[in-house]
Amino acid sequence: MENKSELIIRQAGMDELEDIVAFYYDRIDHQDEKEFGADWVKDVYPARKDFIEALEKGEMHIGTVDGRIVCGVIISGNDDIYNEITWPTEATTEEVSVLHLLAVHDDFSGRGFAKKLVAYSADVSRKLGKKVIRLDVIKGNIPAEKLYIKCGFKFVVEQKIFYEDTGYADFRMLEMVL
Repeated sequence: MENKSELIIRQAGMDELEDIVAFYYDRIDHQDEKEFGADWVKDVYPARKDFIEALEKGEMHIGTVDGRIVCGVIISGNDDIYNEITWPTEATTEEVSVLHLLAVHDDFSGRGFAKKLVAYSADVSRKLGKKVIRLDVIKGNIPAEKLYIKCGFKFVVEQKIFYEDTGYADFRMLEMVL
């Protein structure tokens, strides 16, 4: 029987910046190989400054296997763009977590790492006193949306949003009550 190394998910440190940037830029280099997925643009979103800011705020979390970064997520506070949405769960901005840049390396797909990242994000959010997690998925990224639904998120509304990497695009807004 094959011995698979264990996934360890934890808050990242500033000393890991270069490895985090390399992980995400590798994901971007290979995103076109899949029919569905993120539509990220290097140095636009995500950019190095996004990771520096997340690290400074303690919002960058990574999963490692044998010391190699294999997945990551930013667990931030409320995003101002989300204030325009009528959410089913009433929550103050201080009671909201938002997930950004959830990614798993292709070499490690199919092992449930994304589900573990979402569960970890929910645990972190609860410990921070959050009431709800919100996120958006670009319309057409069916695998991501299915993942979030399986993890307990509910579809709320489709919304046209402007992001630097996508321009104006349709996004599917999702929410999970903690």
